[in-house]
Amino acid sequence: DDAPGRRIGSSTAATMSTTPSERRRSLSLRSLLICVNVFLAAIFITTLFSGIRLTKNYEGAHKDNNAGVFRNILDESISAGTRGGSSSSGGHLITTLENDLKQEKEKTKKLEETIATLMQQQGAAQNSAAETDSSSSNSFQQQLLESYKKQINQNHNSKNKQDLCSILLPKPTPTTLSLWSHHMPNILNATKHWSDRESFQFHDFTALLLHFVSPDRLQRSVKTLPLDWTPVERSLNVIQRRLHFLQSEMERYRQMNHLQPKDEIPLEAMKKINEDPKAPRKLNLLIMGGSVTMGVVCHINPVNAKGPNRRDGAWPARLNHFLINLFHGMELINLQTMALGGTNTETAITMWDYSLLAGDIPYPDILINAYATNDMHWNSMQDAIARNQTLEQSLYKLSQEFIRMVMTPKKSCRHAPPMLLYLDDYLGNEQNEVLTTLASSQTINLMSSYYGIGSISYADAVRDIVYGDTKEWWLSSQWYEGGKYIRGVHPHMGTHIAMTWVVAFNLFNLVTTYCSLPEIETQSATDTIRRLHAGTERNNKGEWDYGYQSINGLPPLQAAKKLGGGPREKPRGIPPPLTRDLSLEHISDEWREDSVENAPLWKTIPECLAEGHFDDAIDHDSLPKPCLFSWVVNMERFLDKPKGLNNKLKPYLTSNSGWSAEADNNKLGWVPSSGLGSKFTLEFKKVAQPVHMMTWMIMRSYGEKWDGSKLKVEAWSGEKLLARDEIVGFHDKKTSETYNIKMKLFDQESDSIGIPPGSDLKVTFELVGGTTFKISGMAIC
Repeated sequence: DDAPGRRIGSSTAATMSTTPSERRRSLSLRSLLICVNVFLAAIFITTLFSGIRLTKNYEGAHKDNNAGVFRNILDESISAGTRGGSSSSGGHLITTLENDLKQEKEKTKKLEETIATLMQQQGAAQNSAAETDSSSSNSFQQQLLESYKKQINQNHNSKNKQDLCSILLPKPTPTTLSLWSHHMPNILNATKHWSDRESFQFHDFTALLLHFVSPDRLQRSVKTLPLDWTPVERSLNVIQRRLHFLQSEMERYRQMNHLQPKDEIPLEAMKKINEDPKAPRKLNLLIMGGSVTMGVVCHINPVNAKGPNRRDGAWPARLNHFLINLFHGMELINLQTMALGGTNTETAITMWDYSLLAGDIPYPDILINAYATNDMHWNSMQDAIARNQTLEQSLYKLSQEFIRMVMTPKKSCRHAPPMLLYLDDYLGNEQNEVLTTLASSQTINLMSSYYGIGSISYADAVRDIVYGDTKEWWLSSQWYEGGKYIRGVHPHMGTHIAMTWVVAFNLFNLVTTYCSLPEIETQSATDTIRRLHAGTERNNKGEWDYGYQSINGLPPLQAAKKLGGGPREKPRGIPPPLTRDLSLEHISDEWREDSVENAPLWKTIPECLAEGHFDDAIDHDSLPKPCLFSWVVNMERFLDKPKGLNNKLKPYLTSNSGWSAEADNNKLGWVPSSGLGSKFTLEFKKVAQPVHMMTWMIMRSYGEKWDGSKLKVEAWSGEKLLARDEIVGFHDKKTSETYNIKMKLFDQESDSIGIPPGSDLKVTFELVGGTTFKISGMAIC
């Protein structure tokens, strides 16, 4: 050290005139002092580096706070080695060294105490990670809710506009990847199934899955983001209104019952708060899919044979519970599922076109297409062949038709298109060639990119794990049985848990990405701010100025004249259909012509509010029902049992000989229980709307029971025969699947399609082949 060296040098200069014996004693004293000084420095350096090494091993929730304390101690210790001045006497030097030694001992003791405290805090943090997050005051949920409450209180009397982003999240907005990575214990606990609440017997299995489906893999599942973020904006407005109400009611309950902020509200009390009729509506999320979405064989797991049933264990049900857990029991989302085995995107087109949403399913704010597995099903391949198409061509056509139908508003200003998300969940072996299995993924990516919608890929998140060991069955269906390669369609519990995380991660990613967009000034009368994105481009006093806004650090433009050659204002609506004939030369003109022709459909939120329409975030009108009569089994609350189906048909069933509602093999349907010759008739008197089409959802199956199955259907209006068909109910495939059969009504006398309002319609059904048949849905529209 420099300081001690200077002190020793000064002492030597002061004693050069002394006697030899005195000089020897002085040198001996200096040698002793040098040794003591070196020994103390060695102790200090050893302690210093030991503390640094221990500190590097410390990780936990209190790292940042205690690191500052530790750094201050280190700074003081280091500065101690350089302070002090010169001394001209050995006695003063000894006193100084003794004081330094005493101080170093005190600091060493303090350093040891600090390290012990840090180690205790580390152990406490590790123990708390294994506890239920509801008991942790520093949990992710508690942090979010406390942040929300604080911002609400600050903004209660403020006239400044706000949105959920500015209330709930810090600036700059953290990424979903960062949030997810830093709150893994909360993710684990929120994943716990309600039937496993007490013992958490699937703890290790869930933890291992969370290990495999790591944050970086979840990031890989994000494939495309929406071009227009307006649906995200509307969705966050819905959540903000409800969250504010529920948080206020929860705070009021705690005050009335003398509970602390970290205390859990009893389940019954929380249920009453969630069901309060004064509460703003939930965000409506609709998931449409097939048997995977239903949860077929989702109970199979490596822990035991007692997994939850298909409806409760399927990933949509798990997702719903996961989100409720993550927000301390607050129900912010109304998650509904329309799933039926054997159905695919072709079925979804019919259901959306005819508005065959069950009566208790509201118009969705978010719609997830989860038909990827069934779109790649062997039956879909055969259907494509029957239409003289390849599977790729069929996927392309059906996907585009569905996207265009959903993204075209049902009703101007009252039914804006929902936020459409495509989910690629196909990681099966319906095809053995790897390249062929990617057809659905490629189609989804192409259509999502062209139409500007969001898409998610569970398959891409875990594909390398599955391909690395095709005998695993945690993250895909089971492809081997007894060592033999088999066709495996339905994945097991592991996939459903992992799918929950994939979809939740992508929903959160939409939020954090939107909240990262710059704020813009609006003239809207609403109390929320908006953010700059492709859906908020605007004119300046009626003149297109490239939508430029001097915000987010961009300066005002200095040019006195408008620069030419830039892009015109983008046409509203969706781009023209993507066909082989669509050319770069004509795409702009076609898009603009369609935009002008259908201008009333594409009004913006400010335009709708200016016309007096109420905000979609408050409520939705019921979806227009173009069908005179419609139903699909298992899609409505009371259509999952024979009694419910009997009640549905009873008002129109004028004659019945041998047909009844049955649920054999858990598949409900209307069947000819008396065999060949069974008949029934439906009649509709003086219809209130035009009727042009009848669609039957029928099940085709295989085996001796179904051999030769055939149903004759006739439609009459008075004495006029409008349609006749014989529908086959069997096939040679070793599965039972749902098919859509359409029959157009045509009046040959008047050469017109359908019947007008006020007409009568009678439809007769007779089993003319085989011994059985099954009708699983009808739509008379």
